[in-house]
Amino acid sequence: MVVTKVGGAWLETVESTRRHFYGTYEYYHGLDFGEFSLSAVKGNKSDTNEFINMLLDYAVLHNIGLSVKPLNELEPQEIAHWEYQCLMNKCCVICGKRPSDLHHLDTIGQGVDRRKTNHLKLRAVQLCRIHHQEAHSLGIETFLQKYHLTGIKIDERIAEVHRLNTR
Repeated sequence: MVVTKVGGAWLETVESTRRHFYGTYEYYHGLDFGEFSLSAVKGNKSDTNEFINMLLDYAVLHNIGLSVKPLNELEPQEIAHWEYQCLMNKCCVICGKRPSDLHHLDTIGQGVDRRKTNHLKLRAVQLCRIHHQEAHSLGIETFLQKYHLTGIKIDERIAEVHRLNTR
């Protein structure tokens, strides 16, 4: 195994990193070593989607920049998982940038004190300043269609992370 040191951090080879994540996936899914595969011959689409979600969860949790926009690569049923992770980890659902803000999709109304409003079950997405401005300029429905988003209903966990009122 070739390991190099870059900027004070140890980097592993692509192969050792791949083996690490495959092994992690196999361990948490009760598979034997070497049983998991992304190939069309050995693997299946469900496992592949779960594996991709695991990698995206890891990237968002550890603030790792991505070379692709997940929304362009994910299956429609997997986008909601990404939306939820972005809300929980406060990174933009479109580009992954931080800082970002919770953007309400269901309007609360002008003049209503958001600190006193019950946010549970209202839909939201996490957006950086640039995409937040785009959402306002395009309008909610056009913005959601453009990026194939549906929004996530705020639950207790999201409310806690964002310190939202739930009463």
